[in-house]
Amino acid sequence: MIIGIIGAFDEEVEKFIEIFQLKKAENFIWDIYLGEFKEKKLVVCRSGIGKVNSGAMTQYLIDHFHVDLIINSGCAGSLLSRVKIMDVILSSYVTYHDFQPTRVMEYSVPEQGKVSASTKLINIAEEALKQLDVSNYYIAPIASGDAFVTDANMRDYIYKSTGAYAVDMESASIGHICKLNHIPFLSIRTISDFSDGQEDFEVIAAYKSSLLVKTMIETL
Repeated sequence: MIIGIIGAFDEEVEKFIEIFQLKKAENFIWDIYLGEFKEKKLVVCRSGIGKVNSGAMTQYLIDHFHVDLIINSGCAGSLLSRVKIMDVILSSYVTYHDFQPTRVMEYSVPEQGKVSASTKLINIAEEALKQLDVSNYYIAPIASGDAFVTDANMRDYIYKSTGAYAVDMESASIGHICKLNHIPFLSIRTISDFSDGQEDFEVIAAYKSSLLVKTMIETL
């Protein structure tokens, strides 16, 4: 089995490099790290921030490494008050909040713009959360767009228009490309902030997501 793991920036991939003792692959245009764990091949990469970067990286992993599944790991902003910092979101589906008008997204994106994650991977992630004794998690939509969400008005608009519990800049494009290629995917995001431009716990949140992914891989 070949497992692809995508993080957007350094903090979202560095723990994987440490945990799995990965080696950087040479002669690639992106930062890609390779290794093995529990008889599984791992391809971990830093895509860069944003939908184009993460979508291009997803297709690159599929074409060049022939991955069997892709897990997107990292942090995200909360879109509603009950979703707290350090809560974990397992994507039920991913969608875009900046693909307007919505009717165009619905016929231009798989599954009318609500791209469902792998049920099998969701179930494995839930079991991993139990093993880690983590109860503060949600299986819920994640919305993505090319914008840092730093004010309440934008945050509330995204929630009302998409129903998502969390917002980031990569999950939807990763899911979009995976679905077109029939590759199972799951986005795992730990909440790092309230999408208000205030306190941000990106490093701790990214580390929590990486521990969950490690536990998942042990049982895949």
